[in-house]
Amino acid sequence: MGKSHKKQHYVPASYLKAWCDPDRPATHEPYVWVFERDGTSRHRRAPHKLFTETDMYTIETADGGRDLCIEATLSMLEDRFTRMRISKFNHKRPLTPEEHVYLCTFVAAAQFRTAASRDHHASQWQNVLKIADDLAAKVKSATAEQRESMARISELSSGEGQSFTHEQVRELAAKPLQKMMAPVLRTTVPILLRMDLAIYSTSDETGFITSDRPCTWFDPEAYKMPPFFRSPALGSETIEVTMPISPQQCLCLNWQGYAGYLDASKLLLDEFNRRHRFHCKNQYVVRNDLKNDYWFYEQEIPDDAWEKRHTGASAK
Repeated sequence: MGKSHKKQHYVPASYLKAWCDPDRPATHEPYVWVFERDGTSRHRRAPHKLFTETDMYTIETADGGRDLCIEATLSMLEDRFTRMRISKFNHKRPLTPEEHVYLCTFVAAAQFRTAASRDHHASQWQNVLKIADDLAAKVKSATAEQRESMARISELSSGEGQSFTHEQVRELAAKPLQKMMAPVLRTTVPILLRMDLAIYSTSDETGFITSDRPCTWFDPEAYKMPPFFRSPALGSETIEVTMPISPQQCLCLNWQGYAGYLDASKLLLDEFNRRHRFHCKNQYVVRNDLKNDYWFYEQEIPDDAWEKRHTGASAK
């Protein structure tokens, strides 16, 4: 495909179009309002000019070509989602089983495909790569006896889990999205399909906001656990996977039995917007030129938080 599709969106332009300001001048190109994470500045921007990077999902082939299979798959999911938003969500109609699969795949991809996700996984694999590089350097300078000893230790420590070669770790650190997209979706989508799906709706003029990291995994009960165990996990019974569908609707995958089309209270709307603003990487998106102070409100540590309970127990 030559140099086509070099600029690739990590938040789909078709998804962001729902946030175009309805009060823009008729002669003006459609735009959304883009705010910096701290709310200090904002500007208007057309969706197709937002959240792109060069060859973010392109796989370089052995002959120097460009494999765009990931980009093509993501484009297909975006098209399916847009159709569902128009024909189903806007009219509060139920999804077919096939549409449910496409929606969960779109949500899983939206969570993993972002620049924030790419940077996180690249950092994790860079740490592993450093260990592998250091080990390779030690092996290279080791005596024959030391190498034999290292080999015995390796045999004893190797289990039945998946292992990676040094070169595979290097590739994962360099191109985590290209290398991990398929296995992540294969693992995540079946879990999302088992979760309850709620679609919260609002008639608020501003409605739900979105961001450069539109899908959020958040466990509202995690603060009760030790910090080491607070990373959101789909297996937690209190996990919530939220993603704004449009300014009027936000989906929430959960294990608590909340399902179907539900009305969002003002408190829930503000809480979801606060959550999505906090979880954005650099910027969040609003349909109008409005900033709500509550989106920046930082709660005090609750009395039943692990830190307070742990401190109290230690004092005794």
